[in-house]
Amino acid sequence: MFTLKKILEAFVLPPGSAVVLLFALAYWLRRRTRAGALACLAVACLIWAGTTDVFSDAVMRPLENAYQAPAKPRGDVIVMLCAGFRGGGNPYSASERLSTGTLERAAVAYKLQKDTGLPLLISGGAPFSAQPESEAAAAYLTELGVKPEKIVTEADSRDTEENARYAIKLCREKGYKKIILLTSAYHLPRAVFLFRALGAQELTPFPAARRTGGRRYFRDFLPGGSLEARLALNEYMGLAWYRLRYLFS
Repeated sequence: MFTLKKILEAFVLPPGSAVVLLFALAYWLRRRTRAGALACLAVACLIWAGTTDVFSDAVMRPLENAYQAPAKPRGDVIVMLCAGFRGGGNPYSASERLSTGTLERAAVAYKLQKDTGLPLLISGGAPFSAQPESEAAAAYLTELGVKPEKIVTEADSRDTEENARYAIKLCREKGYKKIILLTSAYHLPRAVFLFRALGAQELTPFPAARRTGGRRYFRDFLPGGSLEARLALNEYMGLAWYRLRYLFS
């Protein structure tokens, strides 16, 4: 019964419902226009395959496997990149203002700072929020117990390139030469490329919040299981764009 419920759920909710409609349309068109029926079948199969965990893992894994967390990270500063702001309301905890991505990174940054005792530079402005992401993340980390004097915020950046540019500038001003760069594992290849392109040569990548791996279940082959493939494809496009851009600059 549990398995049946999960299968029905996958095909009742979007994007599974779109797959069902396209299959139904293909069946209706089969005697009217063979080309139209085949086109509907092709689109249905693409939607199905493209929204499974299996596909998401396949495109995400090369990004996440680019760097492994060092056993004994050494540096002068931890630089954490933010990944969004939730905002709104009057939250009980500062964590409620953070997007899932920022919260995941902040949790790892907290443990890394606790283990190393290093200062923590949080980078993230307010491109789509009233409060800078870095300030919201700093409030949460302070709430957890990180001393305020151990936290530096960079609140002007709007994207990864500006994260790198402004964070490197702050590190130079404060005399930090060896950076431990912390961000989501899938985001790390693009972040490392930009930090190095903009002058951060002594850089230790530190991946957080891996999404791939683990045991396979039947749910992983159903549509709508995961839409994280979009995150991975965005990283591939962003990395290609910056590599091409910096190649000629």
